[in-house]
Amino acid sequence: MRRLSMLNFQRKELVTGRSIKYAYYVSTSQESPTSFPALLFLHGFPDSAHLWAGVMRHLGDLPNKIIIPDCLGYGGTDKPTDTNRYAYRHQAEDIADILSNENVNNTIIIGHDWGSALAQRTYLHKSHLFSGMVLINIGYMVPSSEPFDLAAFNSYTEQTIGYPQFSYWDFFVAVDAVDVVENNLERMWQVLHGDVEDWMIKMFCAPDAMRNFLHGSEQVPLKEYARQPEWQDRFMQQFARPGGFASALQSYKAVAQNIQHESDATIPKEDLKINVPLLFICCTDDAVCTRELMDDAKQQGLVPHLTEVTIKSAHWSPMEKPDLIARHIKTFLGNMPLH
Repeated sequence: MRRLSMLNFQRKELVTGRSIKYAYYVSTSQESPTSFPALLFLHGFPDSAHLWAGVMRHLGDLPNKIIIPDCLGYGGTDKPTDTNRYAYRHQAEDIADILSNENVNNTIIIGHDWGSALAQRTYLHKSHLFSGMVLINIGYMVPSSEPFDLAAFNSYTEQTIGYPQFSYWDFFVAVDAVDVVENNLERMWQVLHGDVEDWMIKMFCAPDAMRNFLHGSEQVPLKEYARQPEWQDRFMQQFARPGGFASALQSYKAVAQNIQHESDATIPKEDLKINVPLLFICCTDDAVCTRELMDDAKQQGLVPHLTEVTIKSAHWSPMEKPDLIARHIKTFLGNMPLH
């Protein structure tokens, strides 16, 4: 990881207890790992540990040990296509194995996008390992007693906020989605990072919009960060192998197929509260991961130590506003009680 080398990150590999190989990166801090909580960064879709490269440039003066895995299905980590292997409770075991391998038992878990969802669930399954949490773009979504119904959710959000919030999931769980995306990777980059007003609503929250764009020829401008060759080149390289995008879609399938609902059902109801300091960084221009997704947790009193901040950014905030993400993380760390 060329850009992470500024902090002298070391790449490591670990085969976890369930025989999955993870690649992850560890900073070479001179401080004792027990002096400060370790910081564990989890990326989301469709990224890798490299998502955090810009943020790391602004966190170089922290004494904390930093651990950044390629999450399951991405980068140098194994890429199973058995959706059951992506159950949160199983991924939580993998993460616990990585922390154990690094001899840390006091960690602040930090996640973006699906990494935020994984951070929440890992805490719920392994709360004894964590002393704080940072959720970026996606707030705490409380485990539901009811199975997830994608059509019902989109119908509800269309009535309440004016558009089917997860409309693009219909494409992502379709049998031909991998082929369509891989045959149009450069256009997929435009889908993710287009610099057009209300682009997320137009592309993610309208039936068939993403599929139609990928098959089309319209060109749209890219956000400034997405015009840097390094980001797009890494995206293209990661998914150049035929079938490589299949593992990137497993997070959506695991929810749509209620594998995650079954995983959540193993968590006792009395353990759903996040009892550590929690920072939620929400973004003004993210039409999919809205601030309101956090409302249920707040109304139920499940986030008693919550701090919320809002930044002007679209969904890929660690790329777009790495300086602001780092600044808020530093402030959060500075306000936490010493351990």
